[in-house]
Amino acid sequence: MIKDIVIIGASGLAKEVAFLIEDINKEKMQWNILGFIDNDEKNVGVKLNDIPIIGTDDWLISQGKSMNIAFGIGYPNLIKKLSINYNKISFFEFPNLIHPNAIGNWNNISLGIGNIICAGNILTTSINIGSFNYINLSCTIGHDSFIGDYNVINPTVNISGGVKMENEILLGTGSQIVQYKNICSNCVVGAGAVVTNHLEEKGVYVGVPAIKIK
Repeated sequence: MIKDIVIIGASGLAKEVAFLIEDINKEKMQWNILGFIDNDEKNVGVKLNDIPIIGTDDWLISQGKSMNIAFGIGYPNLIKKLSINYNKISFFEFPNLIHPNAIGNWNNISLGIGNIICAGNILTTSINIGSFNYINLSCTIGHDSFIGDYNVINPTVNISGGVKMENEILLGTGSQIVQYKNICSNCVVGAGAVVTNHLEEKGVYVGVPAIKIK
């Protein structure tokens, strides 16, 4: 059965979510992309890669009908805010979207709702992932890792075994987390940084090894 889906957001990341869904459909037709949602009413009707912006958040909610929702947003705090608001609406659903070539021991990986796992990812085993996480292209996540909610993991991030990530964390492109380290909520890890110690205070961390700069 083919289901309707809308993408919240109208930026480059939202276009990448559409690309992911189209790749899923090449493997097996599952989704009909109705369009993007953008809160700037002036953009309604504009097309992004031939897919239209169909309305605002308020417009979508006012339709009052069952709908699958995907978040095409790269900011953890905004994902949290919007997903909490949308999750209050009983007729919305939040599927996990996993690219067909993503590798994982899926029988031994726990997933919440609304997660997006892009092409090229490798997830091994005994991994717990919460809800509304965005795992971008070609990342690795090792055994016994825990990832909370509303996290954005940018391309080519390497998360070693036993890592614990809390909520609203942004991992920059190419960053690395060594084994059994904890990252507290509301951290930003810069591109190419290497986390070799627990990050126990929210803030921005850069460098090798990663240190807090603000």
